[in-house]
Amino acid sequence: MIKEPVKRADVLREDTWDLTAMYKTAEDWNKDLEEASEIPEKLAAYRDEAMKSPESLLEVIEAILHASRRAEKISTYAHMIQDQDLSDPGGSEMNQKAMDLLTRLATSLSWFNPEVLSVPEEIMVKWINETPLSTYRVWLKNILRNRPFILSAAEEKIMVLASDATRGFSGTFGKLNNVEIPARLPEIAGESGKKIKISHGNFVPLLQSPNREVRKSAFTGFYKEIQGNTETMASLLDGQVRTNIFQAKARNHPSALEASLFHDRVNTTVYESLISSVHESLPVLHRYYRMKKRVMGLEKMHIYDVYTPTVHGIDVKYTVSQAEELTLGAVKPLGKLYENTLRQGFRDRWTDKYENIGKRSGAYSGGCYDSPPYMLLNFAGTLNSVFTLAHEAGHSMHSWFSRKNQPYHTSDYRILVAEVASITNEMLLANHLRGRTEDRDIVAYLIDSQINDFRTTLFRQTMFAEFELLIHRQVEQGGSLSADWLNKSYLNLVELYHGDAFEFDAEDSLIETEWARIPHFYYNFYVYKYATGLASAASISSRILNGDEGIVEGYLNFLSSGGSKPPLELLKNTGVDLETPVPVGDAMKRLSGLVSDLENLLEE
Repeated sequence: MIKEPVKRADVLREDTWDLTAMYKTAEDWNKDLEEASEIPEKLAAYRDEAMKSPESLLEVIEAILHASRRAEKISTYAHMIQDQDLSDPGGSEMNQKAMDLLTRLATSLSWFNPEVLSVPEEIMVKWINETPLSTYRVWLKNILRNRPFILSAAEEKIMVLASDATRGFSGTFGKLNNVEIPARLPEIAGESGKKIKISHGNFVPLLQSPNREVRKSAFTGFYKEIQGNTETMASLLDGQVRTNIFQAKARNHPSALEASLFHDRVNTTVYESLISSVHESLPVLHRYYRMKKRVMGLEKMHIYDVYTPTVHGIDVKYTVSQAEELTLGAVKPLGKLYENTLRQGFRDRWTDKYENIGKRSGAYSGGCYDSPPYMLLNFAGTLNSVFTLAHEAGHSMHSWFSRKNQPYHTSDYRILVAEVASITNEMLLANHLRGRTEDRDIVAYLIDSQINDFRTTLFRQTMFAEFELLIHRQVEQGGSLSADWLNKSYLNLVELYHGDAFEFDAEDSLIETEWARIPHFYYNFYVYKYATGLASAASISSRILNGDEGIVEGYLNFLSSGGSKPPLELLKNTGVDLETPVPVGDAMKRLSGLVSDLENLLEE
């Protein structure tokens, strides 16, 4: 199932996403871009009249939202074309043109928020409550909430221009990580002895190989290439972190963390208590690693042994079609509308399935208000690939329900709640797979897979979140992010999170450079949401599978609510309160039970 990627032109049509739902041809996109290029100047002309009356403000808001929706479609199409093959200059040029439009649009509207805030608060509240502006109550109240952090119109314009100038750190990382480094990755001997070139798409499947030499060769070959790029990667990450800090300071936020959390209405205690709670639960993970070492019969355990299944001899491989059917079976408890819509989405080519040369690594769910909720995959035939499909399908169905039930201006949900939908699907899939077999070894294999979901989503993402906090504090306190400092800091965390089952000798030392390949460190405190998402999803999925009264209806209402309420409020309506340690604690109890189940199966 592990195979080398082909050129984009050689990928079968049925294995690609169908972007014609947005534009039939690239020429149609170019025409829309050209026509939309006149919009920024038209919006700028509203400035003098916008705040004269609620009626004039309503006209401006509707013009802004119409322009935003159109520009979102233009930029979504462009970045998806680019993501298909980052080595194609045509796609990069399209994306750059779309980004230029977004920058011009933001620049032309840099006056808007300051002008809204120039209206006395009591008058604005009266307008919102007593005029047709009430339609946009949530949208306007989000602007008013930003009152302490909105700058003057001139300063806002500078902020927009600065964001355009600084976005290159992430973009350059993407080119280096997805195009240049993959081109230099070595070939190794695969399980059959045949040479295979390491890529982002096959790296984890190679680490899952039952052949330890394959795992070691993949680990060493991959990270030696990464090691040769750490000085450049450190410079890029330093620039990105300084950008985050600059934006936070310029808007008078106490720190980059608080600036990021502000948008989700989350206080720092949620972030910090997540790290603290996970630290307290590390003994459970370390217990699992010690058991894994015993069961695998390893005298010395290394980091490259982590991904391979604890249970040997279960060579489970899947096609995309099988993965789709398993996902559809898993979501049956959510009802016919959910299941049938997702089934039709698979038929309608929502998904770009396989890795190809130059394709963006990883996976995501995307699209826009006026398109299907597309999914990008790099499907490799492993169980992990099946879970990735279910994960992204959760995101896509969240988007579908939100866009179906919310107007454009409240359809965009926060990332904090987005991960709940994706991980709930994963947990439903895990239950579905366990229910399909009574074979002891396969059950053990599936339990091991569930434990690894906790490992990768709750523990690994919290480790990333802790590292992200460390690097921002390092710069905020006057330091810099040298490659040496990043390597040492990252290795300290890896050792803390993995525990005494591992040697951490010369064979493991290359893991210190792993930070250099993680794109999420350019997303500004994003990764903690995976961990809180798992904790929330553990609660919701358990109640769905238990058949608790009203939970499915409540969950579908949650998916349909988009951004119409603050994220923590939306979660509380499903019975999850992230401001308490209960969700994380419950997730850890579930993990402990899984580890005990696996110990009983494998060591009785």
